[in-house]
Amino acid sequence: MQSGTRPLSIIPILLVTIVLTQILYIVKSTYKIEIPSMAVWSLEAVAFLAITVLALVAMLQKGALALAWAAIAMGSLLNVLQVGMGLTMFAPLSDAGEALVPVYEAVVAAAFYLYFAGKILFGFAAVVAGMTLLRNTGSARVAGALAAVAGLAAIVVNLGGIVVGMPWLYAAGATGTLATLFLALALRMCGRDLAHSPE
Repeated sequence: MQSGTRPLSIIPILLVTIVLTQILYIVKSTYKIEIPSMAVWSLEAVAFLAITVLALVAMLQKGALALAWAAIAMGSLLNVLQVGMGLTMFAPLSDAGEALVPVYEAVVAAAFYLYFAGKILFGFAAVVAGMTLLRNTGSARVAGALAAVAGLAAIVVNLGGIVVGMPWLYAAGATGTLATLFLALALRMCGRDLAHSPE
């Protein structure tokens, strides 16, 4: 495998990892399972850091998916920041007493603003990758359609999350996670030729 094709094969795996951590966190919260949040968030942070770097490398190849890679890189970077806020700021501020409740709420709101923005960018990447696959036939075309539709839904709902805030959190997270899953599938199916297609 040439070095230029490696991001195309590794990033879908990392994206699926992110999807699994999102599902794990929802299951943990819903059923009160004793799984340390810090462990889940730390895994996400490492995965998002890796995705950021690999997507930048893929973007520099200037293939047909360059725009998708750019959105993935920026979306992952925003997620690194929001996960970092959760890891380093949520617990100290929540334990700091009544006087700092407004500060805690502001930090949480800022973190979820980044969360929504990151999901919008992943949704946009899913639309780009999906539209690329629509040129094909068979299962690739179906995967492209699913990615494009899921990506568009994630963009719309997470824009709503930015405007409305926390009431849209679960819908925004669900659509963003679904778009991420179909983005991973679309990238997996795009293959080496699309990654290295001429400008």
